[in-house]
Amino acid sequence: MGFQQGLSGLNAASKQLDVIGNNVANGSTVGFKSSRAEFADLYASSLAATASTQAGIGVQTVAVSQQFQQGNITATSNPLDMAISGNGFFHLTSGNTVSGGTEAFSRNGQFKLDKDGYFVNNGYYLNGYKIVNGVKTGAEQPLQVSTLGSGIAKATGAVNEKGIDWSFNLNGDAAIIDPVVTPFSTANSQSYSYTSGSKFYDNYGNAHTVSLYFARRAATTDNVVPATVPPSTMQVNNWDVYNAIDGTLTSATPTQVKFDQNGALTNWSPTTIPVAADTTAASAHPAFNIDLTKTTQYSGDYSVSSLAIGGYPAGKFSGVSADSAGVLYAKYTNGISQPIGQMTLYNFANVQGLAPNGDNRWTYTSAAGTKSMADPNSGGMGYIKSSALEDSNVDTTAELVNMIVAQRFYQANAQTIKTQDTLMQTLLNLR
Repeated sequence: MGFQQGLSGLNAASKQLDVIGNNVANGSTVGFKSSRAEFADLYASSLAATASTQAGIGVQTVAVSQQFQQGNITATSNPLDMAISGNGFFHLTSGNTVSGGTEAFSRNGQFKLDKDGYFVNNGYYLNGYKIVNGVKTGAEQPLQVSTLGSGIAKATGAVNEKGIDWSFNLNGDAAIIDPVVTPFSTANSQSYSYTSGSKFYDNYGNAHTVSLYFARRAATTDNVVPATVPPSTMQVNNWDVYNAIDGTLTSATPTQVKFDQNGALTNWSPTTIPVAADTTAASAHPAFNIDLTKTTQYSGDYSVSSLAIGGYPAGKFSGVSADSAGVLYAKYTNGISQPIGQMTLYNFANVQGLAPNGDNRWTYTSAAGTKSMADPNSGGMGYIKSSALEDSNVDTTAELVNMIVAQRFYQANAQTIKTQDTLMQTLLNLR
């Protein structure tokens, strides 16, 4: 019987060395999870049960168990690298359609963009939900930067885009200009007090210029609005504001804004200047407003207090990024980032039941139990760290120690076989 015990020990030690060797070989494999060999003793059984004096018949390998502890997260300079900190697996499919083909799961976040803008990892596609106009839509499917390489632009005043928020301080000591004596003209700088220009964007992302001209007029005494009882009046300072698009005056009739004696716009003064829509094929843009709400009239130099422009020019795709919730953003050269999709993470009642199939992927088996899906950073899932990768969780130092132990285990079992051989040789030599 000694030969059988020794041989089973050799087999077990060999399996343990195989597992350790595989762990060491994958010490630098992103998202790799180490394994350990697990053993059980063997006893012969009979109808009369196991005898109390039976020594056992050896050892057997009962499992090679995967260890799913979190690996260290290392920062990289590649925004397509993504690490999961916490529970969950990336959901991958072998095809780039909604049906997807073969399904797999991975902790390896080394993604790339293929020629069609899909996020791929070793030939498999990253899955999630599309985001259209800021809302997740459709079924789970391979994620794609659908505008890869194409331009993107939005007009000032378009849907979900403001017009121009523009505020000034108009010098309260500026000279009064009589429009009868000096009629307004963009060509005559004596006919206005100040001017400023700003760009805005048409439907194609082309930049145009809108210019405002401020001309101070004589103060007047106005009825206070809303009306008081009895009616009261207030002396107000008046400014005529003209606007021109690309150098062409839009109207000869100005917008008259009024400031009270505290230098602020009065309650009954216009606070916006409308810019009409343009339907010209080459420069079409929607109507928008220029908001002057924060404009003041204090003594001191004329200045532009703030300027914020809605819309943006055409830009080219420049890369992607991800936030902690797994939302993927397409970035463009005009500084705009647009959410294009949100990846999904999966977890399992028994992750040990997942079957490794190489290329840093696992496939689902019934032994894995219930499958759950959630957005990153919710539903018990980990969060996504962009420009980072999860290292292998192999502890190389521990594995080298385990290798020494397994080597001694192998040598000891070989010694039992050698000893048994010596005993048999002694028996054969009896005369």
